[in-house]
Amino acid sequence: MSDHVAVGIDVAEERKGLDLVALDADRKVVASVGRLSVDDAVDIVLGDVRPSMVCIDSPSGWASSGRSRHSERRLREIGITTFATGQDPGDHPFYRWMRVGFGLFDALVPPYRLYRGAELGHTAAEVFPEATAVLLAGRLRSADESKRVFRGRVLETHGVGLDELPNIDRIDAALAALTGVIALEGGSTWVGEPSEGVVLLPVPHLPARRLVRVAVP
Repeated sequence: MSDHVAVGIDVAEERKGLDLVALDADRKVVASVGRLSVDDAVDIVLGDVRPSMVCIDSPSGWASSGRSRHSERRLREIGITTFATGQDPGDHPFYRWMRVGFGLFDALVPPYRLYRGAELGHTAAEVFPEATAVLLAGRLRSADESKRVFRGRVLETHGVGLDELPNIDRIDAALAALTGVIALEGGSTWVGEPSEGVVLLPVPHLPARRLVRVAVP
């Protein structure tokens, strides 16, 4: 097991594949791979990297009731929009990528149990790269910034180089990994209901006020 190494995984449908980035305690990229299957990603985690934790950009379960989960509603309250994960809709094509995420969480057990808001070590945590970027920036993305530019700037500001992150999916995987590194350093919180999944966030507490868009020169 590598101390304070965190893996971030960006989830997509099987035809597109997963993107994986690992960061060490110095926030150096030690792995950056794309177009992986779930089995490929698990092999890298359990074989080559063996991180302290895995952070996955995917819901970890369906809502226990209603159209969304508590974590999603709480993020919306501070201005961060996310996909609503309702109750199981059956074989709906939009949600197939989420089922890939569920499969990834399941495939990592038992070495990495699902993080539910308690101890971080040896866990697989649900993260949301947009929330990570927004909270670390302290503002919402401006209308003039692309996701890639905004999220890339956040990574660079927090010591992560972009040379080995060729696309937005790899950038999102790096933001997921950065969430894990910050959490392992003791600077995290989480939102949600443990019974339906919590989202790990790279700040010690949520902002007191709703975040706003700030024009960037």
